Amino acid sequence: MPSHPNFTRVGLFLIPGPHSRLSDSLASCSATCRFYDSGLQSKTGDFEAAFHRLNEMKRRKLDTSFCTYSSVLDGACKYDNRDVIERMMRMMIEKQLLPRRLVSGNDSIIQKLCDSKRTHAAEMMFNKACGKNIRLQDDTYGALLKAMSQVGRIDEATNMYRMMLERGIKVKESCYSAFLNILCEAEEDRSDDDGYGLLVNIMKQGHNPCPSQLSKYITSQCRRNNWRKAEQLLDLMLEKGLLPDSVPCCLLMEYYCFNREMDKVVALHDKMEKVKGSLDVTSYNMVLEGLWRERKAEEAVRVFDYMIGLNSVDTASFTIMICELCSLKELRKAMKIHDEMLKMGLKPDKRTYKRLISGFK
Repeated sequence: MPSHPNFTRVGLFLIPGPHSRLSDSLASCSATCRFYDSGLQSKTGDFEAAFHRLNEMKRRKLDTSFCTYSSVLDGACKYDNRDVIERMMRMMIEKQLLPRRLVSGNDSIIQKLCDSKRTHAAEMMFNKACGKNIRLQDDTYGALLKAMSQVGRIDEATNMYRMMLERGIKVKESCYSAFLNILCEAEEDRSDDDGYGLLVNIMKQGHNPCPSQLSKYITSQCRRNNWRKAEQLLDLMLEKGLLPDSVPCCLLMEYYCFNREMDKVVALHDKMEKVKGSLDVTSYNMVLEGLWRERKAEEAVRVFDYMIGLNSVDTASFTIMICELCSLKELRKAMKIHDEMLKMGLKPDKRTYKRLISGFK
């Protein structure tokens, strides 16, 4: 840590010296919270060192904030250190950071802890309130669900969501979105159906995760050969009007083409068009070849027109279309596409081009 002429270094903290300015003192208090978060609490649970630093700040008459005390309390809750929890609660009550009797103000305290991502402390306060049959606001449940999700406590967030379902509690959309996002992230590394079922059910209730997070999850299912799950989630995503990333769409399209399920290809592409989705050009060319192989000329032309609109074409795309149209004696359509190809500067190599124009004879 860099030295400062107006500060004394005590452990992890910089304590202002006698000639420091008020702004320096405020900066030190803010630094206290940051340093403790990244140091002792998360790595060692060395609470005696934390109390030593708190006492040192008190001796120097530095004002320690709710952020600082709640950080120590959160660590104590995380490590289930009852003595430290009780000690910190007493200190916070003395400083009027907590009410003397926890029969009122629980919602604001729990929500404040959640805003600071002190989820272990918030959970402890929540459990105390529930144990005393104190009714809590719906927003308090939402704050816990959101904060637990944001810090990656997937099991605790799942339990909170199920409790909310049992109690008929409704919360803000941002809380559901945070939970859905962590479900997507967590399920990328899990193979059970539990999170997948939750994800589908919550989305069917009208709540949406971040499209990019959901796209990553669908991609992970494709790469695990969980095609049914990927198909169901992508369909649900498109039905809700969400725009997926191209990767899961390409993987699923390629799977359909490989298995000659061209009706599914057409159905999926129709849904993608509604949300202005797209594939990469390699996947599009595979789709074109598959459609022509199954004699779906009309569908192939429609997909190709959409590709042109997206400027997602290459020489191979034009070659496929021209050759197939010539084989059907649709020479006028083939020539139109040929002219468009040249206009876009996508003329193939000499050998391919010679074979291509021979189809017009």
